[in-house]
Amino acid sequence: MWALVIVLLTCLPGKVFPALPRFMDLLQPDKWVHGIMFGIYVFVQIRGFVLQDRFPFLHHNAVVITLLIGILLAMGTELAQKFFIPLRSGSPYDFLADVVGCLLGLLAAWKFVRINR
Repeated sequence: MWALVIVLLTCLPGKVFPALPRFMDLLQPDKWVHGIMFGIYVFVQIRGFVLQDRFPFLHHNAVVITLLIGILLAMGTELAQKFFIPLRSGSPYDFLADVVGCLLGLLAAWKFVRINR
């Protein structure tokens, strides 16, 4: 479900987002948004894969599968923004922020699973 939220947010046309004040350009808050969205995605999906017991393959390979899907989702959304979404532009820096968010989500999931054992 969270992946669907990511796809929907990244497919909104650029006009939908308000213009930021000039000083905010230096902080680039959109990078934080990218990282947080993908961090939540990885955390939720790893937690779901680990807690379920119906599909042992997903349970035992939760990290690899989730990171692979997360990175492909990040790449796909940036390419879609570059080539298909009006008034949006794909950015390698946004992709990097997505990947960093995936890794931070992995760290949070690892701590969560470790604490709950």
